[in-house]
Amino acid sequence: MNGARLKRLAAELVFAAGLAASIWLALHLGLRPLGQALGAIGFAGILLVSLAHLPTLAVLGLSWWRLAPEAAGAHPAKFVWGRLMRDAGGELLPFSQIGGFALGARAVSLSGVSGVEATVSSLLDVVLEQAAKVPYAAAAVGLLVWLEPKSALVGPALAVLALHVVVLVLALARGGWTRERLTRMAAGLDRRWPGVSAAEDGGAEAVMARALSSAGRMSQSVLLHLAGWGLGAGEAWLALHLLGAHVGFPEAVVVDGVFVAFRMFAFAIPAAIGVQEGAFVVLCGLFGVGAPAALAFSLVRRARDLVVGAPAVLAWQVLERERRAARRTASP
Repeated sequence: MNGARLKRLAAELVFAAGLAASIWLALHLGLRPLGQALGAIGFAGILLVSLAHLPTLAVLGLSWWRLAPEAAGAHPAKFVWGRLMRDAGGELLPFSQIGGFALGARAVSLSGVSGVEATVSSLLDVVLEQAAKVPYAAAAVGLLVWLEPKSALVGPALAVLALHVVVLVLALARGGWTRERLTRMAAGLDRRWPGVSAAEDGGAEAVMARALSSAGRMSQSVLLHLAGWGLGAGEAWLALHLLGAHVGFPEAVVVDGVFVAFRMFAFAIPAAIGVQEGAFVVLCGLFGVGAPAALAFSLVRRARDLVVGAPAVLAWQVLERERRAARRTASP
């Protein structure tokens, strides 16, 4: 068995374990209370939460577009579409060999943007998004300390935040090293796509160098990402409100932001299955939200991803099929 198959098998086993943990949690809390919590929000509420997610996707797509606004064929809507596909790939296709990030870049390239520009800007966008996560996590942990200073979660949350801060500070302090690593990653694309990259002015490495040379655009991207995290907290508040949980926006920031900070440790678990459910039960419980409602909150977020992402995945399949058909027609 080769390495790729072993990784896929490991991911499937971890996913199965997380799914089993989620099912156990639902049974432990009781299906009737969980059903009552979901009944309180209903399909109309899930649809409303899904619609509220669209501005977040738009802002995150714009943050990506700001890194490649001068690329041939670049348009903000194309990068919003790419961001939608990136998230859909990560949440709905957890075992895809393409992966969410590659799928997002692929979607942008299918819309007419250079594949090299789409891939390089996607790589940089991921890095800047992680940088924007730090101030958002800091705000969430700060609110946690203020609202629930005696919580047992304060210590671990401060430790995780400190880890995020250290990584960011090192990346900024060693800016030359960080740029060199990103440039090397781009050079790897040149070696992997020699024919494709040759069509670009200097190849993927040059595209990355140009993107890194614009500090203003990178700063704008970070700020847009931060705005996107803030909109995510608004989504959390809306979903909890529709579930009947009377929490304020600061509490919603804690629930969403602290989970975002901890989720980095669940990167190997497809869709963070099991981890997300348990984390929200703990975090929502800090503010008096019952465990069934907290679990329902997690399920509503997953339903939101399905409602928003499934049509996008189907549309991507149609585009890929049309592209293959066009190639067969064009070939002699």
